[in-house]
Amino acid sequence: MKKVLVFVTVAVLLLGLFAVPGFAAEYDNKYVKDGLVALYDGTFNTRNGQDLSTDVWEDLSGNGLDIEGIELGDNIYWEADGLHVSACKIILPTELVDDVIDTDEYTVEYFIKDLEVTGTSFATFINSTNDNFALFIRNSDGNIEFKNATNPRPKAGKGVELVNGHTLAVTHKTGGDICIAIDGSILSTTKSSVETNANTPFFIGHDNASKSYNATIVGLRFYNRVLSADELKANAEVAAGGAVEEITYDYKVHSSSLDSVKFNDILNFGEGDGNGSAKLDNHDRTIDGSDGSISVIEVKGWVGFDGDQIDQLGYKVGDQVFYGDFKTNTEDAVLNAGGPDATRFVIKVDTTGLTGSNLIVPVAKLASGVVVNMDGVELETALGKTVNMSFTYVGPEGTAPQTGEQPTTEVPQTEVPQTGDLSAVMIALVLFLAISAAVLLKKRAF
Repeated sequence: MKKVLVFVTVAVLLLGLFAVPGFAAEYDNKYVKDGLVALYDGTFNTRNGQDLSTDVWEDLSGNGLDIEGIELGDNIYWEADGLHVSACKIILPTELVDDVIDTDEYTVEYFIKDLEVTGTSFATFINSTNDNFALFIRNSDGNIEFKNATNPRPKAGKGVELVNGHTLAVTHKTGGDICIAIDGSILSTTKSSVETNANTPFFIGHDNASKSYNATIVGLRFYNRVLSADELKANAEVAAGGAVEEITYDYKVHSSSLDSVKFNDILNFGEGDGNGSAKLDNHDRTIDGSDGSISVIEVKGWVGFDGDQIDQLGYKVGDQVFYGDFKTNTEDAVLNAGGPDATRFVIKVDTTGLTGSNLIVPVAKLASGVVVNMDGVELETALGKTVNMSFTYVGPEGTAPQTGEQPTTEVPQTEVPQTGDLSAVMIALVLFLAISAAVLLKKRAF
């Protein structure tokens, strides 16, 4: 009997040391299951556990949509917590386009770490060949963007900071909303009117020098429905292995444009082309009105904030803000680019009485009460930034009164003794001191 027990014990220990297919580890799926079409976990890349030599990333949803033909090498290799990719692309199953992306609604979740942007213009995470589906970071402004056919794009600033080590999710519902979320916090929303209509190959990573990046892909999930914010957060917590914090900001800039800056209707920095800020740069962002010829400066552009409407528009000179009726009709093209709450404006800066050098900063007061300086600066408490709409106005110098007209100030005069009077005073003082000394000596003699 003892020999049998020893034999069984040894057998159990050996089974624990060697991966026998019949006794492989079973994946414990804690993610939301309703609507799940494909699930790829970098820490459990096959249905039998993790295999650092496999060229197939197996789907753990039970639908068999494996990612095949991964060419392992210097640019693609498995790590303990995922698949490291460096300036390369990995082709996804065609069923993900047919059964998910090209339907009325879907959710895609993407979790990466150790992100390094190497593309000269973008870091494109997931892409279709026709570019109708493109999830990426734009280098010029740092925004995360989700290009979805011809629909308005949701955007969110601080791209690398927010994506790295977090779950990035996009949702789409035709006739409803398109959203970008980080760890379940919805950061940007636009409206959808058409399906995505992506095509294949559909892939993660990018080998184009303008769109590449280095990172470890920890997880990737596809759903055939829109997950709620609570479901997105629940999935993010599973991926993170613990609680995730809600992401909040004072305001979130969707997009903006400075079309033109003109004064007295004679000089124009840009005209409806969105390049007003760049053209101001060519003039050191300075408007010279030192000859007194400029009375009004017009700043034309638009701005949109996610989840917050604009209450008032104005401009700041020093610490003083001037508001006015500066809103104009907002065309559909602006709403598509700037989000549903975008506003077109023509801010008229009254330069009357401004002398010397003055920094002019257009501002937007939001319905929440927050006042946003539209100066191209991204604050720690804000998500994203506007284009730089600020400039310096140089007005006439203050004019000093002419010499003959200068006011005079009465200064009390102190009467100073003449030289002769001063001598008499000195002689009297010496005599007084001599007499006083004599009296003191006489007293001591007694």
